[in-house]
Amino acid sequence: MTRLSPKSISYTLFLSAAVALGPLSTDMYLPTFPLLAEVFNASVADVQLTLSVFTFGIAACQLFYGPLADRYGRKPVLVVGLLLYAVACYGCLIAVTIDELILFRFLQALGVCAAIVIPRAMVRDLFAREQAAKQLSRMGTIMGLAPAIAPVIGGYLAIIYGWHAIFLFLGTVGLVVMAVVVFLIDESHQAKDKNALHPRHILRNYSALLRHREFMSFALAGGFCFAGLFAFISGSPLVLIEFLGVAADNFGYFFGMTVLGFMTGTVVGPVLTNKGGLVFALKMGTLVSAGGGFLMLMLALISVDHVAAVVGPMIIYVMGLGIVLPQSQAGAMAPFPEKAGAAAALMGFLMLGFAALLGYLMAVIYDETQMVMVSAIALMGCLSALVFWATSRHASA
Repeated sequence: MTRLSPKSISYTLFLSAAVALGPLSTDMYLPTFPLLAEVFNASVADVQLTLSVFTFGIAACQLFYGPLADRYGRKPVLVVGLLLYAVACYGCLIAVTIDELILFRFLQALGVCAAIVIPRAMVRDLFAREQAAKQLSRMGTIMGLAPAIAPVIGGYLAIIYGWHAIFLFLGTVGLVVMAVVVFLIDESHQAKDKNALHPRHILRNYSALLRHREFMSFALAGGFCFAGLFAFISGSPLVLIEFLGVAADNFGYFFGMTVLGFMTGTVVGPVLTNKGGLVFALKMGTLVSAGGGFLMLMLALISVDHVAAVVGPMIIYVMGLGIVLPQSQAGAMAPFPEKAGAAAALMGFLMLGFAALLGYLMAVIYDETQMVMVSAIALMGCLSALVFWATSRHASA
């Protein structure tokens, strides 16, 4: 059977599909939040915990998947992770309490984490920094379709077949991606690190990364900017459906509008990188996100309680994120070809760990208006811009 060439569109589609399992698993069941609270007789915070635990699980597991992939190679670790993910998705079908659903969501995270970390490390294996940024941007454009259509599909699946159908669909997609890895993908990491799993080696690698100013500059810029998106992901079902009165089956359309902004950013990012370099692109991207977040907050403060006052500025915010995320990931991993897995894992941990904490805190202090969500988005956008502009002198252009 012919293997996929790393330079082919098919290979890019595979990488995008693998990474897209993360946002699919996050976004597809968002329209069911009010329904899950009713079905399981659970509070808003309990339902939110199914999302936060999932995200915390991904964040923490990345710290282990990175060294595993550096030691044993990308392919076998990815296959095992995808298998675990599919089994956990099917496990969600038998959950009868919110606690059981939370447990299976955590197991889902343990598996899908491999699909989030390893494809990005594969990009670093196969491409130099500028080319890696372009490849990650192309992946972002393609995988941007996932969060655009996921809430729409999830909403209709839940209405027609019930919320169980969402997890049945996700498990099946996971098995399909796993089959592609097994039969069509070659190992990309040839120089395996035999010491990658030694505890001291792991701590030394992560400690070195945390002290590396260039790595932290890129990681914090991407991390804060992504946290703003997660604030929208976790808060928008309640704000749009309960506060602003959007029907659950229409929620996905408004959510999808914001994804078009992200896809636009992933197209603009490489253009800015070609024009002024990676640092220039990131500076522009963080400013766009900060502007979108600030505009959303101002509209909320003057009591413009309309869907457009949330969705419109969010489109601007995620346009900036579409520029920031691929470029920051490429920049963070570029100095570390020998430990790209560890670098991708640590950056993912910082991004998702903080985002999950922010999402849970938002649920705890939710005041049944849009103010908590929009304040968090504005804060994250501004922090991303301020931190990167202050630290980018440590990053090579």
